[in-house]
Amino acid sequence: MKKPDLNELGNLAAYFERLADQAAQRGCYGLQDANLVLAEAVRVLQSDNPASNNLFPLVGEWFDLVEKFTQAPKQTASEMTTYLRRPELNIPMEDEEFAMLGEQLLNDANAAALSPNEASDITVARTTPSIAEQHITDEQVAYIEQLANQAAAEGLYGLQDVNLLLAETLRELSGDAIVDSGLISALSGWHDLLVDYRKEPRVKAEALINFLRHPGLKIPMGDDEFAMLQEQLTTEAEANVTAQEQVVDIQAVESIPEGDPSSDKNSLSGVSRIAQELVDLLLMQIGQIRDYLQSITIGNNESLLDSLQEVGDDLERFSNMAKTAGFGGLSQVATHVTGNVQSFQASIEGFTTERLDLLLDWTGQVQEYLPSFNDSDAGQLILVGLTDEQWPMPLPFEEMVAILQQIRAESSVVGEDPVLTRMEKATDEDISLVLPGDVNQELLEILLQELPIQTQQFSEAVQRLHAGGSEQDVQLAQRVAHTLKGSANTVGIKGIAVLTHQLEDILLACANEQKLPNRALANSLINAADCLESMSESLLGVSPPPSDAKVILQEILDWANLIDKVGLPERDDETTSPVAQERGVTESEETDSPSQLQATMIRVTSEQIEELFRFSGESIILNSQASDSMRRMKKQMHAMKVQFSLLQELGAELEQLIDLKDLTGRSFGVVDTNFDVLEMDQYNELHTASRRMAEAAIDARELSLDVTKELDRVSEILESQQRMVVDTQEVVMQTRLVAISTIAPRLQRSIRQTCRMTGKQSELTVKGDTIMIDGDVLNALVDPMMHILRNAVDHGIESPDERRAHGKPPVGQIAFEFDREGNNILVRCRDDGKGLDYEAIRAAAESRGLLQSGQDVTDEELKSLIMRPNFSSRTVSTQTSGRGVGMDVVRAQILNMGGTLNLHSVQGQGMTIELRVPLPLSMTYALLTYVGHYRVAVANKGINQIVYSKEGEVILEGNKETLLLEGVIYPVARLIDLLHIADHRKIPRPYDAILLVQNENQTTAVLLDAIFDSLEVVIKGLGRYLGKVPGYIGATILGDGTVTPVVDIPELLRAPVRVLTGDYVAPVEMADPTLNLPTVLVVDDSLSQRRALEQLLADAGYRVRSARDGIEATDILAHFKPDVVLTDLEMPRMNGIELTAHIRSHANTSSLPVIMVTSRTTQKHKKMAEDAGVNAYITKPVREEDLLTEMENLMAQQTGNVQAQNIAQLS
Repeated sequence: MKKPDLNELGNLAAYFERLADQAAQRGCYGLQDANLVLAEAVRVLQSDNPASNNLFPLVGEWFDLVEKFTQAPKQTASEMTTYLRRPELNIPMEDEEFAMLGEQLLNDANAAALSPNEASDITVARTTPSIAEQHITDEQVAYIEQLANQAAAEGLYGLQDVNLLLAETLRELSGDAIVDSGLISALSGWHDLLVDYRKEPRVKAEALINFLRHPGLKIPMGDDEFAMLQEQLTTEAEANVTAQEQVVDIQAVESIPEGDPSSDKNSLSGVSRIAQELVDLLLMQIGQIRDYLQSITIGNNESLLDSLQEVGDDLERFSNMAKTAGFGGLSQVATHVTGNVQSFQASIEGFTTERLDLLLDWTGQVQEYLPSFNDSDAGQLILVGLTDEQWPMPLPFEEMVAILQQIRAESSVVGEDPVLTRMEKATDEDISLVLPGDVNQELLEILLQELPIQTQQFSEAVQRLHAGGSEQDVQLAQRVAHTLKGSANTVGIKGIAVLTHQLEDILLACANEQKLPNRALANSLINAADCLESMSESLLGVSPPPSDAKVILQEILDWANLIDKVGLPERDDETTSPVAQERGVTESEETDSPSQLQATMIRVTSEQIEELFRFSGESIILNSQASDSMRRMKKQMHAMKVQFSLLQELGAELEQLIDLKDLTGRSFGVVDTNFDVLEMDQYNELHTASRRMAEAAIDARELSLDVTKELDRVSEILESQQRMVVDTQEVVMQTRLVAISTIAPRLQRSIRQTCRMTGKQSELTVKGDTIMIDGDVLNALVDPMMHILRNAVDHGIESPDERRAHGKPPVGQIAFEFDREGNNILVRCRDDGKGLDYEAIRAAAESRGLLQSGQDVTDEELKSLIMRPNFSSRTVSTQTSGRGVGMDVVRAQILNMGGTLNLHSVQGQGMTIELRVPLPLSMTYALLTYVGHYRVAVANKGINQIVYSKEGEVILEGNKETLLLEGVIYPVARLIDLLHIADHRKIPRPYDAILLVQNENQTTAVLLDAIFDSLEVVIKGLGRYLGKVPGYIGATILGDGTVTPVVDIPELLRAPVRVLTGDYVAPVEMADPTLNLPTVLVVDDSLSQRRALEQLLADAGYRVRSARDGIEATDILAHFKPDVVLTDLEMPRMNGIELTAHIRSHANTSSLPVIMVTSRTTQKHKKMAEDAGVNAYITKPVREEDLLTEMENLMAQQTGNVQAQNIAQLS
C-alpha cells in the first residue's frame, strides 16, 4: 500500500469519521463506534507526535478488516476488537468497554446480512483518500444529466430529481483537486443501483436515497426532504419498465482510454435523437459565428477590434457548449482558435484578409465535421490548416495528434443515447381517469373548462393532417398535446397525461424531421384524438369512459417505439399500423370510471348565475305582491258578505211588513170603494217584487260563497308557488357554494412553507371542512386566514427545544375549525403555542407612546392594541413577520365583510382567534317598524331577543341611557338616533319594543317605537350610484309595491361616522395591504398552469400579475416592472426565449431576474435559455420549495446589485 503524506494525517481521521457515518446509515452502529474510536486515536497521536509514521501499517490492516467485515462480519468482529487493543493506538478504554464494542459488532453481524450494494457503500479503497488523486470528470456529470433528461421524458420526475441532484453535486466536486476515493468507488455502482431500482422500485428506492446521503457528496438536504424524494421514487415508477435496456454503465464513459484510436470500433452508424439535437445546436452557433465573420470589413481598426472581441466571446461560448455536449476535442480546438483571435487583437495592424479567411475556412470545416462527427476520420476536418504558419499560434503536431485521438474516442461516446426505454405495454392504470383523493378542486374546475376546447383543437389539427395538412398543423397539435399533458399532470389525471405524453413525442418527431405523418400514422392519431374527446366527455359526466382506451394507447405506444428505433416512415409509405390486433377487438377489462364526476355537468358564466338570482328574487317579489292582493280581495269579499247579509235582512223585513199590511186589511173586512181593480193589482205586484228581491239577495250570497272558495284555491296555489320559488332560489344559491375543503391544501402548504422559513415544526388540522359556503366569502377569507396561520407559527409556536423545555411535544399543533351559526360562518384558529406576551405588548405600546409607563390596563385592553395599524411586539422583522398584512388589516377586512374578530389567549398555553362572518343574504326575515315618518325593515342579523317595554326599565344617568332587564344592565341606543333621523313630533312616542342586539363583545338594547309586522323579504342592492351605505344591507319591495330600506343594526352600532340623511358620504379608502409585497409576472399560455402558479405565489406572500404569452407580457412590462418574471418556454406569438431577449434588450428591464418554468428538460433547451439571459431554469412539475428558494435568492442578489450601484454612484 502506498504510504500517505504525513501532512494528510488529519484527513485520514476525517475519513474514518466518514466511514462511521456510512456504517450508521446502514444500521451498523458497532462499526460506527469502532471507526469513531479510531479517528479520535489518530488525532491524539498526531497532536502528541506529528513526525510519527508508524501508523501506516496499522491503517492498512484496518482497511483490510473493514473490507473483510462487509463480507464476513461474524468472523471479523473479534479481530477488530483485538486490533483496537493494540498498544500503538493507546486507546483509553477498559476491558468492559472493549467487550461491549465487540458485542455491538456481533449485533451488526446478526441483524442482517449486508447486500452487495450495501457492502460496496462501506467498503474502503486500498489507498487512503489523502493519497488518491482522483477526479470527477465532465463526462460523468454530462452522462448523469442525460439520464435525468430521459427520466423526465418518461414522466419519472423523482428519478429525474435524483440524477439532477447527483449531477449538480458532482459538478461542484469536479473543481476539487482531490476527491474522496470512496466516493469514486461508490459512483461506479450507480449503474447497478438504477438497474435494481428499475426491477424493484418500492424495495430499491431507499438504496438510491442512501447513495445521495454519501458523506463524500455532502448534499445539504434534511431527512424530511430525503423522505419526500424517496416517496416520489416509490410511487411513480412504472412496473413494466425493465432494467436491462435502461441505463448505460457509467464506467463506459470512464473506461475510454484517452488517445486510444481503437475505441472507434463502436462508432454508431446512425445518430441518436439527443446527439442530433446537440449537433443542431452547435451547427446553429457556429453558423452565426461564420455569418458574423463574413460581415467584418478590413480597414477600420477600431470597429475591427470590437468585431474580433465579439468573435472571441462567441468562440469561447461555442467551446463551452461543445464541452458540455461531450465534444471535448472540438472544445479544445475552439479554445486554441480563440487564443489566436486574441493574438489578432493584440496586433490589429497585421490582421489582413488572409487571416480573416483562416477563420472563415475553419468555421466552414466545423460545419462539415459536425454532421458526420461519428465517423472516426471526421476529426481531421477541424484540424486541417491549424498548423499553418499564418496563425499567430500554430497548433503543435503532438497536440494535434492527441486531439485527433480524443475526437476518435469521442465519436462513439457522444453518439450513444443512453435511452431509458419507453414503456411498451399499456396497462389499466395508464388509462385511469380516477381523480386523486387530494385533487385541487379549483384546478380541476379550470381543467374541465379547458378540456373540451383543447381536445377539439387537437382533433381538428389531426383531421387536417389526415387530409394532407401542413407543418403548422403538426406544431399546433404538438403544442395542444403538450398543454394537455401539463394540465393533466397538474391535476393528477393519469389517463390523459400518459396518452398526450406519447402523442407529443410522436408529433415532436414529425416536427424535428419536418415530415408529415403517413396515412397509417394519421389514422392512429385520429383514433387517439377521438379517445381524448371521449375521456373529456367522461370527466364531464356526459358519457362513460372509452372502452377502447387501452387498445388505442397500445397503438400509440407501438408507433412511438417504432419511431424511436427506425424513425418516421416516409409520407408515401403505406405502412400498416404496428398494432397487432384490429381496432375492432376490444379489451374485456373495464376501466375505472371517475366516480366523483358521474353527474352531468354544464358550464355557465357568473353573469348568468347572477341573472338567475335576479329573476328568482323578482319572482318572489311578484309572488308576494300577488299574495298581498289576494289578502285585500279576501277582505273585500268579507265586506261584500256583510252587505249581502244586510240586504237579505232588509228584504226579509220588507216582506214581513207587506205581509203584515195585507193581513191587517183583511181582518177588519173593510173594503175601500175608492180602489179600482187596477190599483189592487199594483198592490199585488209590490208584494211579488219584495219576494223576488229577497230571493236575489239569497242568490248573491251563494255566489259570494263560491267566489270565496275560488279565492281560497288561488291562495293555496300562490302559497305553493311561493314555496317553489323559494326552493328554486335555494337551488340557484347552491351553484355559488363551495366546500371549505377546497382551500385546505393551500392552508397546509402555507404552514409547511412558514415552518421551513422559521425552522419550527407544526401540524395543521382542519375540522368542519365539508361545510359549503359562498365562494366569494371563502375567497375573501383566504388572505386573513393565511396571515393568521403564518402569525401562529411565527409568533405563537415555540422552537422544538423551547417546547421540550416546557413539557410540550416538539411539534406544535394548529387547528382551523369551521362551523355554521345561523347565517354566520364561524372560523376558529387554535394553537398550543406560548400565547400573547402581554409584557412585550405593554413594552411596545409604551415605546410608541400608546401607554404611560406603569399605566393600569387590563389584558383585554392590551389585546386590542395588537389590532392597531403597524403595531408589532417584534423588535426585529423577519422574512415571515415582515411579509403579508398586519392584524389591523385582518380585522379591517373582517369588519368590512360585516363580521367580528375576537382573541382568547392564555400565556404559555396558546391562543384562539375567532372570526364570525355573515354569509351574503338574498332573503332574510325582517321586522317592519316606523322610524319617524319612514317605514324601515330591520334585518334579524344579530338580534338575540325581542322584549316589550314593560319587561325592563330604562335608566337615565346624565346623558347616558341604560336598560335594566332581569338584573342585567345593557347600554341603550335608539334606532331613530342610529339612523340620524330628526323626530318632528311634538310629543315623542314612547317605545313599545326593545331589541337585544349582539355587537362584537357586548349586547346593546335598541329601542323601537313599535313592530307592526314580521316577514321574509328579498334584499335588492342599492345600485351603483349609492354603493355601500354603512348600516344598510339594501332595500326590499313590499307587497304593496313600496320600496323599504333594510338596515343592519350591528353595523349601525359600529359605524364610526355620522350619516346625515340626504348627504353623500364618500367611502373611506383603505390602502391596499398588498402594495408593499414583492411582485411577480407569470407568463404561460395554459390557464391551469397560470392559476396554479398564481395561487402558489399568492399564498407565499407575493403580488402576482399574469400574461398569456410573450406579446401580452411585453405590454404589461411597458408600464409595470415586477421583481421577478416566471415564463414558460413554448407559447404562441412570442415564446419564452424571445420574451427574455426582449427583456434583456431594454435598459429598464435588462437586469430583471427571469426564471423559465418548462417541461423541456434537454440540455439543448437549457442552453438556449441560458444564452438568451434566463437566470434560472426549472422543469415541470415544479417543486414549490425549489421555485420559492430560487426566487428569494435572485431577488436578494438583485437588491444587492442595486445597493452596490447606488453606493458606487454616491462615491
